[in-house]
Amino acid sequence: MGPEDLADIKTEPSEENLSVAEVNVDLESGSSDSSTDSEPEDSSRPKKKKSDKCFPCPTCGKVFDRPSRVERHKPVHERKPKLLYHCEHCEKSFTQQEKLIRHQNFHNRTNEHPCPDCGKVFNRPSRLERHRRTHSRKPKVPHQCSFCAKTFVKHHKLLRHERVHTGERPFTCPVCGKGFSEAGHCKAHERTHEEQPEKPHSCSVCGMCFFKASALRRHFRSHTGDKPFRCTVCDRSYSRSEGLKRHTRSHTGERPFKCTICSKAFYSRHCLNTHSLIHSGEKPHVCSVCGKGFSQLGNMRDHEQNVHKRTEKYICNECGATFTRYKTMTEHQRTHTGEKPYSCLTCGRRFTWSHSLSRHRRSHAHEQMVLESSKNLESFEGTPENLDS
Repeated sequence: MGPEDLADIKTEPSEENLSVAEVNVDLESGSSDSSTDSEPEDSSRPKKKKSDKCFPCPTCGKVFDRPSRVERHKPVHERKPKLLYHCEHCEKSFTQQEKLIRHQNFHNRTNEHPCPDCGKVFNRPSRLERHRRTHSRKPKVPHQCSFCAKTFVKHHKLLRHERVHTGERPFTCPVCGKGFSEAGHCKAHERTHEEQPEKPHSCSVCGMCFFKASALRRHFRSHTGDKPFRCTVCDRSYSRSEGLKRHTRSHTGERPFKCTICSKAFYSRHCLNTHSLIHSGEKPHVCSVCGKGFSQLGNMRDHEQNVHKRTEKYICNECGATFTRYKTMTEHQRTHTGEKPYSCLTCGRRFTWSHSLSRHRRSHAHEQMVLESSKNLESFEGTPENLDS
């Protein structure tokens, strides 16, 4: 073996020396797990991609590229936050002081922002500014009823009110065909056809149950005797608003319910329905003793007391007169007390009986009619054609 052969042996590295040299190069370049930009493109090691993360955390779902990193991440969920800041007013605690200060402002908040227009007080300036916009709004033009001149802010309320005058009942019960002016009344009526209708509101005194809480409150006044609806003209009070509305029409003379057959007008729909039985000839109320029929329940009860029972329950304390009905006795007592609950809104004159007030109001209507006819006659005589003649 010559010297040239020995030089070739020294310059050609062995396989072991080659592998060690490659490892040293890798360590020096810092590419332990992932390839860098300086790594040559023809490297035999495959590059790592971000899409290789396929190991999710079972708690929060975060994805990692190694199971070891998932295990290292899991203790994050087991740590409990340190509650360092405690509220002095309640038992709440917070991890940050800023959150504690923001929370304590709710305890320290006072009503310090009054409205300069109406005096209403607010606990925040923002709420005060929002409230003050209500004073700057322009009032909405009210919708006026063409029958009774009553006004409403919203148009749908006007339409609902006008059904009182027109008698329109667009909502019909699918079971019995009964009509209603409001959808809520129709739905409440439909429950009565159920085999066991649910009545969740029960009276604590008598145990009577009702569909609606408003009906229970109205019924409860029969036990307490409360009459919150008071007439401003004669101080008469009622337990229901419907009774007060019906009563005020006796002062104003308004009769919004007209019979379609004879055009006679009435104060309430109940009176109109009772009157319509005269035209139909129907007499639903039958006397249990003699079988005589009546169109009104009150007339049947008067018949039973006066004809069959003849019981005189109510006695006048002044003159000793006896009556079968309490209402008749109270009306009779006005002759002793001099009470005149019915007053004319035109001239202020007061009357003891409602029919006397009705007769008196017709005199005003007659005077108005005569006055208008005289004005029309004067205007007719003052025309140029009549002056030439």
